[in-house]
Amino acid sequence: MENYLLIKKKLSNIFFNDRIVNKNDLLFEHRVKANQLFISYSKKGFSHLPVLSASQDKGMIFRKDESKNILYTHDNLTNYKLVEPDNFVVHLRSFQAGFAYSDKTGIASPAYTIFKFKNNVAYNSVYWKEKFKSYNFIQLLKKITYGVRDGRSISFSDFLSLYLTFPDIKLQNKIGNVLSKLDTQISDQKEIIKKLENIKQFLLQNMFI
Repeated sequence: MENYLLIKKKLSNIFFNDRIVNKNDLLFEHRVKANQLFISYSKKGFSHLPVLSASQDKGMIFRKDESKNILYTHDNLTNYKLVEPDNFVVHLRSFQAGFAYSDKTGIASPAYTIFKFKNNVAYNSVYWKEKFKSYNFIQLLKKITYGVRDGRSISFSDFLSLYLTFPDIKLQNKIGNVLSKLDTQISDQKEIIKKLENIKQFLLQNMFI
């Protein structure tokens, strides 16, 4: 598993670097401000939908699946924001983990900023999901991060003023496919390790019976 993680890290460093400006390099062929690609939106009044939370490594997850128990009243949910598949979320840990991607429909804290592509057809969501979690992008976010304590805030309007580099949609699709396959391998390896640990634990508990 460590090998797959290392490969993904190295590939991410190659694929995602907004400091590079080179129209002759297919990886960085396009360079525009984020406000040409994305738009924020806030829709409320969907309290019947499940509550989502931003995680640092899994994107948006169902709050009921979190290990910690967060209390909230149902009345407050009317003020929660709608989150849909292929949305991105700016959350209080984005300065560490980047923006969270959602493949789920639900509602999230009004403290989050929800945004999406202006044109879904032109962009690959997996490519941008990985880009927004990459080390290079998180370094870029430092320019628009405010505060000194945990839960630092990121100015979304300042994010929209940042220049982002990216390839055309065909190359985005290929990169997204490669990184998705690596994620599958990493997930499979984690499952194998978990099963082996369970077997080990069972043997240790029953060895001297």
